Amino acid sequence: MHIILILITLLFFVANSTAKLLAPTNGFYQGAFMDFGPTASEVTETKIDSYQNLSGRKAVWAYFANDWIDGKIEFPKKSAQIIRDKGLVPYVRLMPWSVMVGSAKQADTIFSMQSFLNGTHDVQLRNYFQAVKDFGSPIMMEFGPEVNGDWFPWNGTWNGGSKRNGYGDPNHPDGPERFRDVLKRVISTSRAQGANNITWVFHVDSAKSPESEWNNPKYYFPGDDYIDWIGISVFGAQLPNHEWSIFQQKLKRFLPDLVALNTSRPWIVSEMAVIEDAADADRKADWLQQALQTVESGTFPSLKGITYWHSPGWLKNGSANFKIDSSYLALETFRLELRKPFWLSEAQF
Repeated sequence: MHIILILITLLFFVANSTAKLLAPTNGFYQGAFMDFGPTASEVTETKIDSYQNLSGRKAVWAYFANDWIDGKIEFPKKSAQIIRDKGLVPYVRLMPWSVMVGSAKQADTIFSMQSFLNGTHDVQLRNYFQAVKDFGSPIMMEFGPEVNGDWFPWNGTWNGGSKRNGYGDPNHPDGPERFRDVLKRVISTSRAQGANNITWVFHVDSAKSPESEWNNPKYYFPGDDYIDWIGISVFGAQLPNHEWSIFQQKLKRFLPDLVALNTSRPWIVSEMAVIEDAADADRKADWLQQALQTVESGTFPSLKGITYWHSPGWLKNGSANFKIDSSYLALETFRLELRKPFWLSEAQF
């Protein structure tokens, strides 16, 4: 029966090669980053099977990174094909950095936002989106995730910051404005190449850095003419010394920034996770239950799905484990919530 469902899904993908992912009228999507290695790009069938067996439910999408290392802009066809062959939608993070860095200190030496505006990467981008078109089935994409976080080199801090006299509209901060115009250029290029099988996600973090007015998501947002979904990162504690935050409260605090986008687009949590608390064995399970039940409750009517960041975390010693099976209690809590019928396993186009 499982093989038949996958075949039906693949046939549906082929028949809907230019379709956009729709917000479900009933229920919620669930997908995941499925422990695709420290580079977040090591997609394998085994990793997908392992995560889905743990979660107890087929995912709608699999989320992974496409790093443009050494200036090479290449569509990750093999990874996308593996995901599609498993009956899931590939969800690709386009990462415009030539060197992977833990925390940015400047704009990327090859992929500064100004370099895109200068047309330096136009040929590679056209080739990239021709390959996406040739892939031929629905795919989700985001360019420059968590753009309001200064840990990535595409953030406004490193591309003009709060200045208003170096680029474009003097009423608009230069750093965010450059990113906004680059995102428009990237999406326009995809359309010019006929890559209409892309559902575009605009992905921001609920904990922006710096906490400055000029760094608000509204200055980065290109508008509903370009974007299909709004993606939000909502993490709990990520390191043992971090203060614990409650999913619902964190999203509520960020709500004014989302409202300021003046968008009619639906939302997904593009990344969510939490570590274990060494002093409280119940704490991660409680956080997961509260987070998933917040989505289920309809407290945020525009919120239509989640992506869990299933990974060992940022520390080599394993003391900051995000994985859903970091403990028996966390796993059983997660599985219990996903058993509820309104968590969907198939995309609607």
